[in-house]
Amino acid sequence: MEFRRDDRGVSGVIGAVLILGFLIILLSIYQASYVPSENEGIEFAHSQQVQNDMLEVRNAILSADASGETTYSSVKLGTRYPVRVLGINPPPASGTLRTGPPEPVSVVDGGGTPVSDLCPSAGTIQTRTLEYDPGYNVYQNAPTIVYENTVLYLNFSGRTVLLTGQQLVQGDTVTIRPLNTSLYEVGVGRTSVEAVPGNVNDQGIDDANVTVPTGLSEDAWEGLLSGQVDPANVNVSNGNLTVDFSGDVTVACSPIGLNEAPAGGARQTDGGGINPAGPNEVYLQSIGQVENQDTINITLNNTANRDTNITQARMSFYFSAKETGGGSVDPYDIRNATTGAVYADNFYIRDPMQPLDPDIELSGNNTETTLSFVFNGGQRIEEKDFFVVEFRFENGEKATYFVDIPKLNGNPGGSDSGKSQSASPGGGNA
Repeated sequence: MEFRRDDRGVSGVIGAVLILGFLIILLSIYQASYVPSENEGIEFAHSQQVQNDMLEVRNAILSADASGETTYSSVKLGTRYPVRVLGINPPPASGTLRTGPPEPVSVVDGGGTPVSDLCPSAGTIQTRTLEYDPGYNVYQNAPTIVYENTVLYLNFSGRTVLLTGQQLVQGDTVTIRPLNTSLYEVGVGRTSVEAVPGNVNDQGIDDANVTVPTGLSEDAWEGLLSGQVDPANVNVSNGNLTVDFSGDVTVACSPIGLNEAPAGGARQTDGGGINPAGPNEVYLQSIGQVENQDTINITLNNTANRDTNITQARMSFYFSAKETGGGSVDPYDIRNATTGAVYADNFYIRDPMQPLDPDIELSGNNTETTLSFVFNGGQRIEEKDFFVVEFRFENGEKATYFVDIPKLNGNPGGSDSGKSQSASPGGGNA
């Protein structure tokens, strides 16, 4: 008996094998090409995000120095990839946020003598960089993001791209903000960064020579310092920036700690006593209202044995005893009651701290200085009104003064010597 060959179904099997092979090839192409390409886009987007995060950290550091208060920011260290039904992802891309090793800062006067007592903390002035290093799986040309000497920039294996300008030199003032604490964070999630300001010290130095560590080139610093320093006085050598100044400049040191107080301790911006404490020791001696009822004079007494300057001011609150309308006391000026010099022009109540131009100079050794608050809004100030004013001193400390309006005394331009009141730091802020 003879059997015939039955080839039925063979073509179906072959077709299924071919389709399976085709799907495997497509999956391989998807895994080898599409998945990495999409992941690289995710990593690139994270790199852009973390640049913005680091910009916020840089601004928070500068804000902490300016305000004298701890500021807060955060950095998203890494990124995760989307869940895939097909295809396999690598592990999440992590990143590292860390400070570099401490490096010395040098300040030398015109006679070649190092200035050793500039920073509030004892010992050599040292600072660190703050760097973000990515750990991407695909995006291989991602830059390291570096903060140093108030400047944020990208480092592409030696080629740098600036993201910000500089606040190291402004006019005839050099402000060194050493990062003198260590920080190390690695992972994928978001980590917080607290900038804690330290105490501030400054000195007038003739023909100062300032040297700080840097990873930027001389050309970069010449561009950054353009308009502030003659390029001929800017030199970068062996990883150090040296700037020479002619004449008298103010060199300030304002340490910043990251997630902890810097060397020398955290800045004390508000005291708890009845008068401002610490090196300021500036008391509110008396309050007087002048005859035209738009000006209040306050007399400050600097009881310390050294001069000091008020650099910033704000009026956080004004209470009017009037039950009806009739205008506003805004805006206001701050002037010297004796010379008429204007320190603040058209300031507004509840605005943030504003810089004074010029600073209010307070001589020490129980010297009195009388300031005029001139209210330009047209509303007459009256007895039982009061306001709260805050001053920032040159060492970064802040004092808050409660000023209650006395009865009109009929002594134009003068202060009511019978009205004496202490100043109270803290409290009354709006």
